[in-house]
Amino acid sequence: MSKDPLNTVQPSEGAAGFTARIQPLSAAPNGLEAEQGLRSTFDRDMFDEKEQCITYFGYGSLVNRATRASNERAYPARLYGWQRVWGHRVSATSHHGETTNYRCCSLSIQKQLNDPGATPARQEPNYIDGVIARVRLSELPMLDERESGYDRVILPASDLTLPESCSASEIHVYVSDAAHSGPANGDYPILQSYIDCVLAGYCDLFGRTGMQHFVDSTLGWQGTILNDRDRPLYPRAVQLSSNQLTENDALVNTKRAANDP
Repeated sequence: MSKDPLNTVQPSEGAAGFTARIQPLSAAPNGLEAEQGLRSTFDRDMFDEKEQCITYFGYGSLVNRATRASNERAYPARLYGWQRVWGHRVSATSHHGETTNYRCCSLSIQKQLNDPGATPARQEPNYIDGVIARVRLSELPMLDERESGYDRVILPASDLTLPESCSASEIHVYVSDAAHSGPANGDYPILQSYIDCVLAGYCDLFGRTGMQHFVDSTLGWQGTILNDRDRPLYPRAVQLSSNQLTENDALVNTKRAANDP
């Protein structure tokens, strides 16, 4: 599968290269302006609140506006030196008029593990696109509960490309703990409703090239996928058009057919 043009932005280009990538998004469809406000300011007040907060990086479902608190804004960011992977096994409960216990595999990240012998075309990108958001310390336990089974790791802000108005010196990110790490399989499948939610978020924020980059830069696609669209198990499932679902399937199926990791 051909790589996303986004891969041409290398770490050496720094913030200038990344800013050039995200500026055009202000004209993107699907309500992006309502989500982002003015791109040139990145809502400086958001980063100047006097109440104690932490800044965190989301790289999966948190990119989708529908999964976050109504008063929580998020902005594009890029994390270097890490790889997104289907590698977090969870047991959870979903409510659909009844309680359903289920197991699934969701996303985590790991330090970049490139193959030194790989050709440039096969070398995985050394960054992850996602969003940063702030959460008040008083609300942090709720976020930690949502990310149950993950360790909240603190990274230096220098590991990321951030909006100009973000003065945070450290960024929190959730990484699967040892007890919950593992690839997708028949007992812990990837939920199709979860894939749809994540891809919809990347489509809204980064466009179709962002969807492609998400698929290309994520490991573990050969694991079992459970089609639960008719009765979603994922508690934050979203409703998508048939065209969007078809596009999601085409991206994922092409990746899997290529036998890419």
